Amino acid sequence: MRIALILLAGVVTLSADVVEQGVKNSRPSGLLAGVARADITPPVGIPQMNWGAQTHIEAEGIDPAGMVATALVVSDGKQKFALVDVDALFPNPVASAIQKASTVTGIPLENIRLGATHTHAGPFLNREKGPVGYDLTKFHEGFERYWEVTADKIAGAIIEANSKLEPVHVGGAKGYGTININRRIRPANGNPPAVGRNPDGLVDRDLIVARVDRADGSPLAVLVNFQCHGTVMAWDNKLISPDWPGMTRKVIEQAFPGAHAMYFQGAAGNQGPIEGFTGDIGVAHRLGRILGHQAAAIAMQTDTVKRTPQFEGFTESTAFIAKQPWRVTGPREGSLQFATKVIELPGREYTPAEIAKMRVRVEDAEAKARQAKSTGDKWAVHAADARLRRFQDLLTKWRSAKGEPVKVRAQILRIGEVAIVAMPGEPFAEIGQAIKKASPFPVTMFCGYSTGEGGDYMPIESEFDLEGYEVDRTPYGRKAAEKLVTEITALFATMK
Repeated sequence: MRIALILLAGVVTLSADVVEQGVKNSRPSGLLAGVARADITPPVGIPQMNWGAQTHIEAEGIDPAGMVATALVVSDGKQKFALVDVDALFPNPVASAIQKASTVTGIPLENIRLGATHTHAGPFLNREKGPVGYDLTKFHEGFERYWEVTADKIAGAIIEANSKLEPVHVGGAKGYGTININRRIRPANGNPPAVGRNPDGLVDRDLIVARVDRADGSPLAVLVNFQCHGTVMAWDNKLISPDWPGMTRKVIEQAFPGAHAMYFQGAAGNQGPIEGFTGDIGVAHRLGRILGHQAAAIAMQTDTVKRTPQFEGFTESTAFIAKQPWRVTGPREGSLQFATKVIELPGREYTPAEIAKMRVRVEDAEAKARQAKSTGDKWAVHAADARLRRFQDLLTKWRSAKGEPVKVRAQILRIGEVAIVAMPGEPFAEIGQAIKKASPFPVTMFCGYSTGEGGDYMPIESEFDLEGYEVDRTPYGRKAAEKLVTEITALFATMK
């Protein structure tokens, strides 16, 4: 009996208490990070001309979700990079923030990337949108002033984030999001190609999440990458809104108190929301909450340090229970690597037959505009004028296209085991999928809508014959997407 008790003592511990280990039990990763946020909500009355179909010009209210810009600065003690999430259609209007922030912080210009969420409910002033023929002169000064102030706020957020650098750990994971769908409706039964919901088209539902934890284990930032147009709020909407990404951030921040959530728009050129083109802010908030909960769940399951369950004996209950608490075995990879390249891609050129076809569209739109005016129906006149303007603008664009190469800047930033690939414009989802598949890193985000050379829609070759909005306006030739993927894949090889 005595011998048996001694043997049993070798495998049964006397205490039932098990303390799990986490980030605070790890050695430093070598990474530093700081985060800061700026409120960039514009005043009511600012121009909001994001849609050709809209009849109003000025915004009449503000979405409670607000408009923000969030800056994350990361460093390994030798080099620094800044990533900024901006509630805007595109980042171009605030690109001056890069120079301003670089001058103060010393972060090189090419190491600062601004990315837009691509909301279509923010400030915008463009003669191609809104009521046709309206004199917009009185809006120009105030509109430009808003973007100047916003650029200063963004530069300030970068400077503040840079001043808050502290030791961090970074981890990433891939999950699944459900709020997007292919948005390119095919021409059929005499109907033209359209933008809407195409359940038969390719949809990329990769939801990539990276979590940044402080050394004590508290969350500092959660980065989310998904591909879906910010087009829930459409022409009937009169609220300045971040669209669904705003509520996604809020839900994540509720799940991670003390952290800032950032949204990096993906390859959304042909990806739209499963519900959209509405004036109902509740729809945007609901979709944002859905993705926010999905992203928060992934972040909750993401370890920012290496942890494994380790056997530490038994506890005797109604059975022998193995004690296998999670123990930290060390930090995750903490290096920073960066590569960037300006890639020359084939430009678009139109045949005489294609230009003639567009000329016929213009002539048909002119006839329909005259017909609408004869009815006295204000909405019919508005819609007919918008259609005519669209085809006239495309005809002008097509006539001037000579097939010159288009320069596009691609960037890859590796933060430990997470790679962030970025480019300007609106690449189709197939491009993002191909680049994520080619990546040698465990977790890869692919982001469009970023600062740098290039821009506009980038379809894949097979989409050109199907025409439609994105194909009609692209400055890229048929082989552009293929070459971009090849070049970025080669850029990955320089970082192994």
